Amino acid sequence: MANASKATFAGMTLLWRLVRQVNSPTEPKNIAWGDSPITTSANPDVNLFKPQTEARVAGTSTQLTTTQLGDTYQVVGTITCLVGAKTITEAGLFDVTTSISPSTTTSASLTVGATAVTITSGTGFPGSGNYYAEIGSPSGQSGTADNPEVVLVTGGQGTTTLTVTRGVIGSTANTHLTASFFTLGGDGGAQASGGTTGQTVTTALVQSSYGGNMYCHADFAGIALSVNDSINFTFKSQLTS
Repeated sequence: MANASKATFAGMTLLWRLVRQVNSPTEPKNIAWGDSPITTSANPDVNLFKPQTEARVAGTSTQLTTTQLGDTYQVVGTITCLVGAKTITEAGLFDVTTSISPSTTTSASLTVGATAVTITSGTGFPGSGNYYAEIGSPSGQSGTADNPEVVLVTGGQGTTTLTVTRGVIGSTANTHLTASFFTLGGDGGAQASGGTTGQTVTTALVQSSYGGNMYCHADFAGIALSVNDSINFTFKSQLTS
């Protein structure tokens, strides 16, 4: 039922880190959900657009055969709505169980060429080091529906005025109005000891305190939930030649 289900570029980095066994990688089987009205999951995504308050759930993983021997990785798990009624529109798989990465909103509009982003709150965000963040305007907010992008924060860490490089990891710079979602994201562990060289991220986002790395991102038509309602998720990732 997903509108879009994408293996992220950070997830691909995480996959190769698992193959290489670099810096004690962990399996990306922890399920999280969100309620963003944005419906354009894409490969550059580094996090959910708008994470919700429920804790991540460790799913049950298996290896299946879809076309060729053992070519599919599957994770199944259930999240229960515990904090107020909500409409869930997105979900993802993460490599740590920390429930929510730091998330806030922009406090001013953002043009395509702007190199500074002001956010409502810097609580929980890294106080130093470069890091990626997911930014996006809710559908219709900016006149261009569903225009998320990934930015690289290079200055202003620890404050609410951040210097950023726009449209990174294959995303495109877009306009964003006040109250656009701004959520910290992982890089797949590319900067872990022994990881990829030539990257510009310096903060070790594999740390559980920052929510880890998102392996895949899916969005779907809104599912309205009351307290104690649940959604059972099945994620499948298939390797093809």
